Amino acid sequence: MLDILIRNGWVADGTGNPTYPADVAIEGDRIVDVGRLPGARAQRTIDAAGKIVCPGFVDSHSHSDSTILANPTAQSTIRQGITTEIVGNCGHSPAPLAEGAGAWRTYREFLDTVDRTRITPNMGWFVGHNSVRMAAGLVGAEYTGDQMRTMEGLVREAMEAGALGLSTGLEFDPGRRASTEEIVRLAQVVGEYDGYYVSHIRNRAKAIQAAIEEFLEIVRRSGTHGQVSHLNVRYNTGAAPDAWQRAIDTVVQAREEGLDVAADCTPFEDGGGGPAAILPDWVTVDGPERAAQLLGDPEVRAQVREDSDRYWAFIYRGDFHRVRISRSEVHPEIMGKNLVQIGEMWDEHPWDVLLNLLVAAYRGEDRISYVGHLFRYDDVRQQVQHPLINLAVDARTVSLEGPLRNSYMHPLPFAGMVHYLTYWVREKGVLRLEEAIRKMTSMPALRFGLKGRGMIRAGSYADVVVFDYGELDDVSTIEQPLAYCKGVEHVLVNGVPVVVDSEHTGARPGRNLTYS
Repeated sequence: MLDILIRNGWVADGTGNPTYPADVAIEGDRIVDVGRLPGARAQRTIDAAGKIVCPGFVDSHSHSDSTILANPTAQSTIRQGITTEIVGNCGHSPAPLAEGAGAWRTYREFLDTVDRTRITPNMGWFVGHNSVRMAAGLVGAEYTGDQMRTMEGLVREAMEAGALGLSTGLEFDPGRRASTEEIVRLAQVVGEYDGYYVSHIRNRAKAIQAAIEEFLEIVRRSGTHGQVSHLNVRYNTGAAPDAWQRAIDTVVQAREEGLDVAADCTPFEDGGGGPAAILPDWVTVDGPERAAQLLGDPEVRAQVREDSDRYWAFIYRGDFHRVRISRSEVHPEIMGKNLVQIGEMWDEHPWDVLLNLLVAAYRGEDRISYVGHLFRYDDVRQQVQHPLINLAVDARTVSLEGPLRNSYMHPLPFAGMVHYLTYWVREKGVLRLEEAIRKMTSMPALRFGLKGRGMIRAGSYADVVVFDYGELDDVSTIEQPLAYCKGVEHVLVNGVPVVVDSEHTGARPGRNLTYS
């Protein structure tokens, strides 16, 4: 007798082929048969009549490593059908840490902590370049031989522990001060393991082409597989009108020449970020305490205003209305409001509002999260459609209960993956349903070497989603973000039901996935 039988569904198998009517048979953690199985019997039967049955979604760019220990059941992500998350992105990972900095130090110690905690989704892990730098005590641009050997050792330890590769966040401290040569040397360690180099590249505005060419140089010299994280260009930042097209064409050309490179995108015109990255290097290089001190000086503020043409460079150009506060523990009244609106409330210029919030964060007086209106409709449309780009979210798992309830006031963590299906497929017709599912399942799974994931076929791991396409709904909105999506009825991870009749079961069958 089978463990689970999903009957009468329309299978979108993850290949992009048209849906077809079939039953899906599961024993243990594997799919054992797919087809018409009239005589099959199982301990649990799921009636999927009229529903879509597809592989569990693979979010190839997640930051749930920052919240998974506080939210091990991964409520917001599991409830939208995400069964695997690739984490440790943008140069930030929970390990390694400097000695005495936390409950663990090495990557292996952190992964052991996750194993002991037990989590609901599968997770594949990157080691973050920023975290490696900080663990090695490197803040500035120059490094000693000992610091380089320490960093190489930390990366090697992470790869031995099972990391997929190295991630960089080259718009953020302290990684933004790293030379290409430094990154190449660390990525070469990853290349020894046939691993991946994924990068939040150095610039996604007027200097995006140079940033893409740096990325390709690092991949070429290190012998890694390369992934550009959220390959997009923010508007009104000084970028040329054809900057994105030229950038993606450069990646395509490199791939045609034999370099194993690809990219991912995000689903909304909005996106999260850290506006401290607009600050010039001379403000942040000596650490948060010194940065807070400098930003308290009116003359310094005026100079910073002149030197902040980077990262969310639209702020430099006066688009303060494009920055909203998604979280503030001290000032809940500003959550959901943009810098202009807060300035009106506080009788301050929006520039001073932003710097005051950054100072509060640097001093540890408040924990603040930001959302920016980064892209226009056509910007996201062309990314979603491009054949080289898989569909990702770029958020972290949260919950409607507990300490994470108000930690991310935006639809992204609640419905980022579902939004591709409700908006870009059903409403806008930008992609076929089956092609969108392929870009959310087998494409990222194959991209990151996750064998047996991302397809509905015999022998695959039983990461499965059953959803009602007609009833599928983000529910979460900009105005009222705190809501789980609707229409995802059943979710299985490694053959274990984690969502049944749209309710989380509390099961934690997730695994740490390694590249193989």
